Amino acid sequence: MAIRLFQSQTSMFCEKVRIVLALKNVPYDVVDVKKDDRKSLIEFSSQRKVPVMDYHGQCVIDSTFISAFLEERYPQDTIYPTGGSDKGLCLMLEDWSDEVLIHAIHLMRRAETPEARQMAEKELGIHLRSLDLLFAGKKFIFDRMTIADIAIFTQLHYLYTVVKYEIPASYGSLHLWMDLMRQTLNLASLYDIAA
Repeated sequence: MAIRLFQSQTSMFCEKVRIVLALKNVPYDVVDVKKDDRKSLIEFSSQRKVPVMDYHGQCVIDSTFISAFLEERYPQDTIYPTGGSDKGLCLMLEDWSDEVLIHAIHLMRRAETPEARQMAEKELGIHLRSLDLLFAGKKFIFDRMTIADIAIFTQLHYLYTVVKYEIPASYGSLHLWMDLMRQTLNLASLYDIAA
């Protein structure tokens, strides 16, 4: 049985899993859930949420759980830092990105009036300032790229590809980090712009 990833091309959570699979050089097949209105996804997983991985018949749901599952099966090119404290912080940052940063990005996507856009930019700006400080003077959050970097990057990349929002140039450290991530990953899926 092959490994299958049930996914949507424009989902930042699916992008996160595609990056982990690529970094670990794990071959897989893609099942685009939009092509059959999620019927194959529901048939396999009994729910509608993506990403879902079919790992030789085993169903794994959610990008965080899929990433941890892949780390366990393919420990080479680890996506976590060494040391318990750093790993704990890494997992917290991944969760922050997936649960908090995403809300600010979704506000930007849904902002239909100038007033709504201004409010959304204000909320997003709080997170962008924090991230700009976090990346000041460093390449990655830890000594190398980890799932924390990947989770944050995929959320911010969604701003460019789906929301069509450019991070203001004033966040210089954040821009340097985003450029480094793009160059380091160099994955074709990162350049697929949503229609």
